[in-house]
This record gives sequence, C-alpha cells and structure tokens, in this order.
Amino acid sequence: MDTTTQLKLETLLWAVLTVAFIFVTSVGTGLIARSVARRLHLSRAEQRRIFWGFTFAGPWIVGFLIFVVGPALASFYYSFTDYKLGGTQEFVGFENYRRLILGEASFGRRFHVAMWNSLYYAAIGVPLQLLASLGMAILLNRNVRGLRVFRLIFYVPVILAGGPALLLAWRYMLTGNGGFINTVLRGLADAIPPFDWVYRSFIYGIEGFNGFYAGVARGDAIGPLAYTFPALIAAIGLLTLMPNDWTETKRKRARLFAEIIGVVVFGLFFARVVAGADLQPMLGGNPGVIAKYVTLGSAISDPTSMEYLEEGFGAEWLSPLWMWFSVIGLFVALSFLRDPKAKAQRYLVYGGLVFFNLILISSVIDAFRFFNAFSSIAAESGGPVYHFALFRTATAAWPDTTRVPLWMTSELWSKPALILITMWSSGAGMLIFLAALKSVPASLYESAEVDGASKVQQFFYITLPSITPAIFYNLVIGTIAALQTFDAIYQLRAPTNEDSLASAAYFLFQRTFQQLQIGEGSAVSWILVVIIVGLTALQFRYSSWVNYESSEG
Repeated sequence: MDTTTQLKLETLLWAVLTVAFIFVTSVGTGLIARSVARRLHLSRAEQRRIFWGFTFAGPWIVGFLIFVVGPALASFYYSFTDYKLGGTQEFVGFENYRRLILGEASFGRRFHVAMWNSLYYAAIGVPLQLLASLGMAILLNRNVRGLRVFRLIFYVPVILAGGPALLLAWRYMLTGNGGFINTVLRGLADAIPPFDWVYRSFIYGIEGFNGFYAGVARGDAIGPLAYTFPALIAAIGLLTLMPNDWTETKRKRARLFAEIIGVVVFGLFFARVVAGADLQPMLGGNPGVIAKYVTLGSAISDPTSMEYLEEGFGAEWLSPLWMWFSVIGLFVALSFLRDPKAKAQRYLVYGGLVFFNLILISSVIDAFRFFNAFSSIAAESGGPVYHFALFRTATAAWPDTTRVPLWMTSELWSKPALILITMWSSGAGMLIFLAALKSVPASLYESAEVDGASKVQQFFYITLPSITPAIFYNLVIGTIAALQTFDAIYQLRAPTNEDSLASAAYFLFQRTFQQLQIGEGSAVSWILVVIIVGLTALQFRYSSWVNYESSEG
C-alpha cells in the first residue's frame, strides 16, 4: 500500500471514529438525562422527550465540555504551577498571581504596563466609540437621498476592519512623515490659521496626557498626586449634591458614590491581600500630613535627596488609602441624611467640599514641588531625568509648525492611533443605536414640538432617555471587547511600539504561546477573567439609569 492510500484510509478511519464518538456521547447524554428524569419520578412521556432533547443537544454539550470547560479547568490548575511547555510541573500555589499583581520581575512589570494599556483602551476608547456610533446612527436616521449608500459606507469597515490588508493600509496612512492623515492635517493647518492653533493644542494635549500616563503605567512615583485623585473625586461628587434641596435622589447618588469607590478600593486591597503583599505601607504613615495640606503647606521635608523622594517620602505619609476611606465615609453619612436633617446635610456637604478642595489645591501645588525636585537633582548630577521623562519632554515646549503626530512610531501616539482605527469600525454599535432610534415613538417628538421644545431639548429629554438600553448594551460589549483587544495589536505591532500597544490579552498570548510559560500565562488569563466579570457586574449593578419602559412604549 502506498503512502497516499494509507493517509486516505487513516483520514477515513478518524472520520468514522469521530462520528461514532459523537453518536455514542450524544446517546449517552440522553440516557443520563433520562435517568435523572426517572429519579425525579417524571412520566414516561416526559422521560422520552428529555431523552431525545438531550440526545440531539448532545454534540453541543459534549463539545462545550471538551473544548471549553476542560481547557478552562486545566488552565485554572496550571495557574498554580510553575510549568513551561516541555518541562515538569511544580505546584507553587499563588506565586504566579502574587508576582503578577505586585509587578515583580520583568514579566510582572510588563504585565502591569499591559493591564494599564487595556484600561486605557476601555476608559478612553469605549466612550469615543459610543459617540462615533451614536453620531453615525443619528445621521442615518434622517430621511436623506442615498441613505442606503451611506449605510453601506458606514458598515463596510466592520467587515473589513480586522483584515491584515486594511490594517496595513492604516499603517501607511498613519505614517508620521508623508502619511495621508498627517499630510491632510498639516495642509489644513497651513491653510486655516485657527485650525493650526487647534491642531498644535491637540498635539500638546495628547502628548502631555500620554506622557503622564506612560509614567504612571511604569510605576514612577506620583508623590502628592496620590492625594489629588481621591480629593478630586470627592469634590466632584459633592458638587453634584450641592444645588437645590436635599432629596431622595441625592441620598441615592451619595450611596452610589460610596458603593462604587468602596468596591474599587476593596478590590485593589483584596488583590494585594491575595498576593501576600506587605499591608503596612498601605495602612500606616503620619496623619500630620493632613494638617499640612489643609493649611496649604508642604509635606516634602527633604527635596534634595533622591532616595527620600523615591522611598522615604511615601513612607512618611499617611497612606492615601485613608483618604479614600474618608471619601467613602463622607458619602455614606450623606446617604443616611433625610429632609429633617437639612442643617446637618449642609454642614457635611460644604465642610467636606472645603476640606477636599484644600487637599486638592495643596497636593497639586506640592506635586509641582515634587516633580521639580526630581528635575533639580537630575540636573545637578548630570544624569537622565527618568521620572516621567516622556511627560517632561512632551510638555517642555509648545509644538512648532513642523511637529506632526508620530502615530505608529511614538509611545505617545500608538494608543490613540489604535483607538482611531477601532473608531473607524464603529458600524456594529451604529446598527444597535439606529434600531433604538427607529423605535422611539414619533408621538413623543410631536408632543414636544407642540410644547415648544427645541431640537436640542428633544435630544436630551426624549432621544437619549429612550435609547439608554442600546447605550448600556454597547457600553458593556465595548468594555469587554476593549479589555480583550488583541488582533489589531498583533498585526500593527513593531519593535518601536510593541510595549506601548500591548494589551493584557496580547501579553497573555506572548507569555503562553511564544514564551511557552503555561503557568504564568494561565494566571494572567484568570486575572483578566476576574477583572472583566467584576467590571461587567459593576455595570449591571449600577444600571438604574437604563430606561427599559420608554423603549418598550
């Protein structure tokens, strides 16, 4: 028998065995289901229906167990092992999780950067995609000539977006010097002076923000800004509670602030507990720093020592965790106040606003001292200014007329470039929004016009509340997709932008399938699962703003 015939026979044999396996497992699934039905004392007719139902569903059930549940359980086990493909397995408990969460070793630090990148795509990319989708849907909801052509134009990118050829085309269009997009933007800036000012402001803002973001992702010390963030959140929350009388809605809003901040802080604290981190730095410190900040003083006692700025400075502080606890406590107290306690409500709101604004102002001023101290020491020593180096470089001078966005070659622009590409394929969300817009009853707009409502008022008081289910759906799906961003990164990556583009999913691919570190890759996947499930649960928990009734009416 020649080799070709032997291969054909083997292929035929495996096909027959596969069909036999599917048949046997499907019938077995039906028999197991009928056995359970018999134990539940169901009638013979019901047992027969259950048998045939599970028998026909058997191929999917068996496939799900073999190709989904089995690998998931194996991955969960491997996440507790030190296992490189081809080597031996050694059970190490939570060691993989600990090193990833605490950012230990080179791969732990790279995981932190990748996780920050994923959060960047979710926090900035998803809202922009929602706006783009809604904008396109509103345009297509109008009765204009050639509407079907426009629908085709807007939806085609969804089909083509993930294709390597299209992504390659995007790479050429986003080339820094000579690329189509920069050529058009530069041409508009030269022809229209006001646009030139907006264009350079855009470059300055994007590069400054991403330079600062890169420093945070790398773990650069943020100094007094650790107090700025909770103070800013508290001030914003209190401002929303100030106007008009104290109502039940405000009490719910205060409880909402407390719950969201509490869940996030508890999640971060719990992750470090699981990782076995030293909790003393998170809980300890000197409370006197609060007194300094509410009197607009400085908490920096030794700005001439690099070692102090890097390590001693934070250790001498009261942990920012207590500031977050203060914010939670304030909003919890406000959530218990009812109408008869109006005076206490005013004291709490205005007192809290003054307190946190003083912390906010003082910590920002102190942050400038902190950042300047790093620069001064680096200048005196002649060494490089590594502390938020990209931020300092990007904001050192106003962009001149030759500056253009270096989309795919600069760490400052790679993530905005990826978001721009994903926004181009917002047609899927557009379809959901378009269906929701079509379902808004025309009688609502007619009644609003009779009452004299403007188009803007109709949009904010009729359209937006009516399409909140579509907004919520696109928000949940978009967040999950953003946290799993992979294919575009895989095809657009280059040695100059790989680290700045890498998402958690891409880091998982690298660690598991390129470096064959199965144990650590499995731990990354389960951390990502927990984050996605947690964020999705939070979105559902706080989805009371979704108005299902109006969409049905």
